[in-house]
Amino acid sequence: MDPVGLGTAAWRLRGQLRAMRPDVVLAHGGWAVQVATLAHPRRGPNFVWQRILGFSDGMTHGMRARWWRVVCGRVDAAVALAPAMEVELRALGFTGPVWTIPNFRRSERFVAVDRGSAAERLRHDLGIAADVSLLGLVGHLIEQKRPERALDVLARVRDSGTDAQLIVAGNGPLEDAFVAETRARHLTQAVHMLGHRDDVEQVLGALDLLLVTSDAEGIPGIVIEAQMTGCPVVTYPVGAVDTVVDDGQTGVVLAKPDTVLMAAAVGRLLAEPVHRRALGDEGRRRADLFSTTRAATAYAAHLASLVAAR
Repeated sequence: MDPVGLGTAAWRLRGQLRAMRPDVVLAHGGWAVQVATLAHPRRGPNFVWQRILGFSDGMTHGMRARWWRVVCGRVDAAVALAPAMEVELRALGFTGPVWTIPNFRRSERFVAVDRGSAAERLRHDLGIAADVSLLGLVGHLIEQKRPERALDVLARVRDSGTDAQLIVAGNGPLEDAFVAETRARHLTQAVHMLGHRDDVEQVLGALDLLLVTSDAEGIPGIVIEAQMTGCPVVTYPVGAVDTVVDDGQTGVVLAKPDTVLMAAAVGRLLAEPVHRRALGDEGRRRADLFSTTRAATAYAAHLASLVAAR
């Protein structure tokens, strides 16, 4: 969002706040909190920043750091997906309450998936044999997600002698470039582009493993969804993903972002179906930790106390 867009959005929001007179404004993410900072009247409602990503290096130095200190000075409380996000806020001088509430999903939709049936349907639709391993890349095809890395992992796994194919659910601005690279690497027959899917739980239920190759994340919702369906996750160590994926218990969190390491981990898990199923079963057992009901209860209690203390 450019400065003009930021100012326009703030002007519109200020009008809405005057008309609605809410008790609390919840700003979801970095751009939203900047808009709210500019729009938020001094004597207005309580202002809560819901953080979804960690700070980039440039946000903690120079002029940008001074701006974010201004933002923090207008915030009454903050929600952090993981403890590390509170540490970042304190480093900028924020002294208000910080509530650690992880990302969440309605668990019923995902826990109810029959993995055997989901796999059978997807394999039938795509013409994939039962003995071929299915790796998944699910989400927006944008630079932050680095989808091309999944192709490198797939190629390495196949070169090692494992018959695996990649299921890609989602679309985005990098879709054409991703398809072009798939062709250039002669992987077209091993990559299946599903586009946007409203039944993502069925896709996750069919996968043997979900890959997370992103440069930056907070707690990606797709990881929660995968574990709720019993799909183990192999992920780069980004954001607070390790607060969801318990390394060695519900999936694998790599030591560093490296496609060679990811391909090796994927190969090991594909060769150990009993262990892989145990990881998926444990992830499913922990679904309630990230349920909407649990998160809503925490939000309601914290927001009520904030309003009561005003």
